[in-house]
Amino acid sequence: MKKIILFLLFSSFVSAQDYSKLFNSLDSLQKKEIYTHLRKIKKLINYEIIKKEGTIKKNDFIKGVFFIDSQGKFSLIIVDENSKKHEEIISNITSKLPLAYCSTYFNQYVSFRFKLIEINDLETYNSKLMRDEQNVPQAFSEISTYPSFKKHSFLNDKEKSIDAFHKSMNNHIKKNFSYPKKAIEDNIQGKTTVVYLISPDGNVDEIYAYNADPLLQIAGIKIIEMLPKLIPATINGEKTPVIHSQPFTFKLQ
Repeated sequence: MKKIILFLLFSSFVSAQDYSKLFNSLDSLQKKEIYTHLRKIKKLINYEIIKKEGTIKKNDFIKGVFFIDSQGKFSLIIVDENSKKHEEIISNITSKLPLAYCSTYFNQYVSFRFKLIEINDLETYNSKLMRDEQNVPQAFSEISTYPSFKKHSFLNDKEKSIDAFHKSMNNHIKKNFSYPKKAIEDNIQGKTTVVYLISPDGNVDEIYAYNADPLLQIAGIKIIEMLPKLIPATINGEKTPVIHSQPFTFKLQ
């Protein structure tokens, strides 16, 4: 039933730009999770680009910043140079979105970077969305084996695997951490949270950041987008997408 509803939403409601019906179909608890809301927006953006432009180029990423006002209304603040060709579509979508329920993030900025799905017809895209609904990204606590930077003999040992993952991640952060020059000049400090999706093929195709100034959010996203291809997580031997969050603290001495 959920698959049928999703298909109808994208084949009928989205073409009529009735985005509120899509968002009202979400579980009420999920509405409070900002990354869940952002992932739905990502799917709408991908849909509209296919519908209006017909072609998704290989490795086409969208990167930018939204603002959520005191009522839960999204607005597009900025996109990077490579994403400007899609700016009108993104702005049009955000202007029609229903109010968000994630009140914790009202009057805040949220940043994003995600890869567009390389599908060039809506029927195929709808089919992929229905498959994705059956393969929901899991939290680390729900998986059988953790993602990894490299092969280990102890991948099935959760405690050792998560410890190895965190050590590798800390080394990656130390190697690639850079305090934004503009943030230093303006004495901007804070802690941002970056949520990212590790796909079943080990790539990081979706990254979202919230809390703190957008300059710090984007800096955190840059570190995560520099991750190498990882060994994906599994559930019962099957590769699975997994959601993970990484805090970044920017503090001037």
